[in-house]
Amino acid sequence: MRIGNGDMWTVERPVADVADTFRTCVSKIRSAELRRRLISVEPDIAAASADYKLHAMNRTLNLIGASDSVGGIVTKDEMVNVYDRRMAAKKSPGRPIYDKIKLLPKGDRCPFCDQRNVSTLDHILPKGLYPTLAVTPLNLVGACMECNKAKLSIAPKNSDEVVLHPYFDDISGEQWLVARVVRQSPCAIIFDIKPPTSWDNLTETRARKQFILLKLSYLYSSEAARELANIRHNLDSHLEAGGPAAVRSELMRQWRSRRENRLNSWQTAMYEAIAHDSWFCNGGFR
Repeated sequence: MRIGNGDMWTVERPVADVADTFRTCVSKIRSAELRRRLISVEPDIAAASADYKLHAMNRTLNLIGASDSVGGIVTKDEMVNVYDRRMAAKKSPGRPIYDKIKLLPKGDRCPFCDQRNVSTLDHILPKGLYPTLAVTPLNLVGACMECNKAKLSIAPKNSDEVVLHPYFDDISGEQWLVARVVRQSPCAIIFDIKPPTSWDNLTETRARKQFILLKLSYLYSSEAARELANIRHNLDSHLEAGGPAAVRSELMRQWRSRRENRLNSWQTAMYEAIAHDSWFCNGGFR
């Protein structure tokens, strides 16, 4: 049985066809001259999407070159406007496609942080540097605004500079998120990545860089502090009634429940860490 269904960074790929998406977005442009030029580059956009898929599957998106136009015919700004005004804007022709992609992450959770709700679409390769991919569905992922802003609009030079792609990089099958207890008053929880033996060096490097870039350790530690405050009274009751063993038993119960739901959530990592920490179970949580 696979544990951890719906873990961070794994999202079902959109089914929208890039050519259909592009035609829908440019369908109501009033300028005949602009519309003509946009329609003329549809083959370039379709070819770029196919090339993107191959590179994403091979973890080589860094090999796609940035550009300032589409086929030397449509400028970067014109293509960015197709996305901003013809796909992302409310009541625009492409908005239904935008909304369908935005709904793909499970539970409306951002696949990059697995904590905040999805509020926008993120370009894996930024549209300002890769205008040919501005409306490519495979390059668009539902995300929270904070993660979207944290991802810098730069062209990756090496394969380890490409963020883990929620459509192509599945790291959900094994546990990699871990936590440890900082024995202080009040106690704190620190989070880190512990790569499984099945990971290669590239996966580990990309995961670690993304963990740092999105400041996930800080985010999870802040959430853990709130969780500890919420459960303190419950743990105190167990300690009074049955000692450290009763506290550990309660924490193990909570850990198993969260692990069954999400293998690599900060909650799973936290409850595992505090359940196995003797200082914590002996009243360190107080």
